[in-house]
Amino acid sequence: MSQQTKDGVLRTLRDIIVGPTRFATIATIFELGIAAQLKTAGEEGMNAAQLAAVTATTAHNIEQLLQLAVKEGLVARSESGQYTSAGLALLDDGDLARITPWIGLVKEVCLRQVYHLTESVRSGEIVGLKELYGVEGNFYSNMLNLPSLHETWAKAMAQVTALADPWLFGRLDFPRGARVLDVAGNTGQGAVLAHRHHPDKDLHITCFDLPEKEGAALASFKEAGLEERCAFIGGDAFAAVPAGFDVITIKHFLDMWDRQNAVRILRNAHEALPAGGILYAMHLVYPEQGGGGVEEFFPAYFLGCTMAQGGPQKTAAYVAWIEEAGFTVTSVTEQDTTAFPADTIPAHSVICASKPA
Repeated sequence: MSQQTKDGVLRTLRDIIVGPTRFATIATIFELGIAAQLKTAGEEGMNAAQLAAVTATTAHNIEQLLQLAVKEGLVARSESGQYTSAGLALLDDGDLARITPWIGLVKEVCLRQVYHLTESVRSGEIVGLKELYGVEGNFYSNMLNLPSLHETWAKAMAQVTALADPWLFGRLDFPRGARVLDVAGNTGQGAVLAHRHHPDKDLHITCFDLPEKEGAALASFKEAGLEERCAFIGGDAFAAVPAGFDVITIKHFLDMWDRQNAVRILRNAHEALPAGGILYAMHLVYPEQGGGGVEEFFPAYFLGCTMAQGGPQKTAAYVAWIEEAGFTVTSVTEQDTTAFPADTIPAHSVICASKPA
């Protein structure tokens, strides 16, 4: 690492301090439809008065909002005052469909709650949920109580699933005919995807999650035509994990907890598996080679917006937790973040382990 200078540190702090206002300005450009209008206008562009007319604001406000977009090269402004898409013109519909749900997630789920981040860290509770929405507990257990937040969150998570799951399921080598338990399988989408990515393995997959998820899971199986190949068991992974399975998968779950709770789940999985049974664990990581926006996003997201604990770890930490629970780790694969779109925030690793004889 090159030697730091005082000015360099001050510039870093300045960029961090203005981060929320930078985000709000660019988010507003998207929400007002300015970005879409300029992409449609093409090389001809639009001036501030034209943009004001179609966005129900004023030319002055348009000019103020676009200062940052011009500075960052997202938009260009000619000497005559015509605005055109610059960097934004390089993005196709797929790029925008991937980015805009994250804008919504940060605005709706995070911005309000991170105001209370310090109090959440001190208390070990999500203070924002109580102060803003009058609910106790964590974000995920309150999905039904927070439908608008859930809807916004789900759109962004669909983008994560679309990017991560093909990579994940391509690295799971299920034995043919395996009985698989998907711990914290939510509403069964993971079970459906496992069948879709491994259609020749003759798998039988059971989704294990809180009992209230059963109806949605069974509906997912029926819609996919997998009623005979998928099942649901209601329960709590902290209490016990059902036995009678050859493989246990734990996806997007260990990273929600601190070490003590994660190891408790893993020990229950170890107890449930027979000797030689296989564990696959996928989780968020801080990549060894860096990349993505993991450090920028997830500490505040987990500690202040969703769980009041948890968050990504280095892959080596997950290996240590899995070994502490009694497993023998057989392989570790970390995502190559350079193979994903440059705006990608999450990074994952997959660990395969077995229960010794």
